[in-house]
Amino acid sequence: MKTTHTYYSIFMLFIALFFYSCGGSNSSSEETAADTTAAMEQPAVAVSLEEAWKTDTVMRTPESVLFDKDRNAIYVANINGINVENKDGDGFIAKLSPEGSVEELQWVTGLNDPKGMGVYENKLYVADLDEIVEINVETGEIENKYPVEGAAFLNDITVDNSGKVYASDTETDKIHVLENGAVSTWMSDSSLQRPNGLLASEDGELLLASASGGFLAPIDTTQKTVQEHWIDNIPSADGIIQTEDGNYIVSTWQGEVHYVEPASGSSQKLLDTKEQKINSADIGYDADQSLLLVPTFNDNRVVAYKINKENS
Repeated sequence: MKTTHTYYSIFMLFIALFFYSCGGSNSSSEETAADTTAAMEQPAVAVSLEEAWKTDTVMRTPESVLFDKDRNAIYVANINGINVENKDGDGFIAKLSPEGSVEELQWVTGLNDPKGMGVYENKLYVADLDEIVEINVETGEIENKYPVEGAAFLNDITVDNSGKVYASDTETDKIHVLENGAVSTWMSDSSLQRPNGLLASEDGELLLASASGGFLAPIDTTQKTVQEHWIDNIPSADGIIQTEDGNYIVSTWQGEVHYVEPASGSSQKLLDTKEQKINSADIGYDADQSLLLVPTFNDNRVVAYKINKENS
């Protein structure tokens, strides 16, 4: 029988591993190097963020946020704390209006630690520990759960134009794919450097935000290899969204948001809330309103920022 001290030790170790899996390291030397590298390149567009709205602290460890354009709704994956011993089943998906009002806090329940999400047709796909969960977005009902063999920490999800569902497994340096009702390991390589954010871009590329590597890079989907990094100065890279001008916004779990221009190899830091201990996990994007949607994890909110741009 384990003692209370033993359970406490296991709990603290799990917490440390969980936070490391969400983000990665956060050393001052990394940040100094990132700021120096960013300053070397001159961006073509000056970008700033302006807070538009934020929810009350009714979320419960929100890790991912997704805007569903077809239904004009925002989905928020809530981990709802961390359970050490087993799958607790208390994770849920909240549904918000585009203006940030909570339409249904526990819209989908019965999940464990839901994180990244993707929509294809009328299905919402969610990364939930070691399985991909399929939800009917019209009814909010869980229709399927697809176990991922050997998965340790499913993190983000993206869906390409053909309906293939890609899921990053941060702890095992793998990307899995759900296709035609079956899950397989699509890529397994140390060059992924603890893969976190994934994005099937509008032009058909599969993009990777690496938690350990701190880079944004495309993956050659034929050769299944990480290509030349677009940017290398984003420590603990997390979520990715693409803006209308073809550039990208990448979050870091600790509380930063960066605007990346692959053509110039430059990046701008748009947000830094680390000192306030406000995270910025797997971001979403409402293109109709030019709103960046940020789940704040330990702060238990979703914050929306208006993206303002002007040529520099």
